Amino acid sequence: MSQLGKTYAAIDIGTNSTRLLIAQVEDGKVRPKLAVLRMSRVGEGMVKGEGLQPEPVNRTIRALQEFGHLIERHGVTRWRVVATSAVREASNAAEFAARVREETGLRLDVISGEEEAYLSYIGACRALPGIDCGVVLDIGGGSTEFTYRRPGGTHEKTLRCRSIPVGAVRLTERPLLLSDLLALMKEVLDEIKGLRVDNIIGVGGTITTLAAVDQSLVTYEWERVHGYCLSKAAIERILFSLAAKNTRERREVPGLQPERADIIVAGTTILWAILGYLAAPEITVSEADLLHGIILELS
Repeated sequence: MSQLGKTYAAIDIGTNSTRLLIAQVEDGKVRPKLAVLRMSRVGEGMVKGEGLQPEPVNRTIRALQEFGHLIERHGVTRWRVVATSAVREASNAAEFAARVREETGLRLDVISGEEEAYLSYIGACRALPGIDCGVVLDIGGGSTEFTYRRPGGTHEKTLRCRSIPVGAVRLTERPLLLSDLLALMKEVLDEIKGLRVDNIIGVGGTITTLAAVDQSLVTYEWERVHGYCLSKAAIERILFSLAAKNTRERREVPGLQPERADIIVAGTTILWAILGYLAAPEITVSEADLLHGIILELS
């Protein structure tokens, strides 16, 4: 049944960015009207066991105030605001949520890694017709999520959702040896290996950026990124090319958002390590992710 006419909004406060999607839903498909991203980096400078820092919080509040005005302007009927890795690990998460409510009027849900993974799964899979979803991989700023059906499971509610506390921002700020990085993910990767999945679908800024870089997209084109097949060979080539450049030089690379120049090598390293361990030749890129999953749940 068509839901056209109702307008929904989803906001995701990630470790690296704060994002807004305003959309309608028609016959079970998300039809985007507006997408906005602000590199607010709420998790910047946060040490484990400590709280969110003042300036990153201020940047994020400003982004949310902007998004609140856009929600009002577009006549949104239902919306949801979620926060992921950095906020859920912060000692002052409750204070941050209270400040968001007071200064923006938006109620914030701090969601678990498992819910984050589930929402990314339904958002990605329902936007890629003809692909039998195996594993949805989301490399965020503070964590990496893996979502896949349990053996014998056919329904989305039988999903296995695993969240690993390593992402592009976290790995940049606290580098790990490859052996230590793989040790964090080995249990879930071994389980995925045993499933013999046919498809790996990638969501999130690291992976969509790599698809844009591989195609040298001077201007970002959603339709050329969504559904793009990104080979492990291309990922490896891009990784070594970017690692040999300094941050200033990376900002000049076609397809790479300048704001990601300092964290892209870490994010790419995570993806390269995962595909290498799984002996996977490629990953299918999805522009649809957590935000799309939220919109579908709202509708």
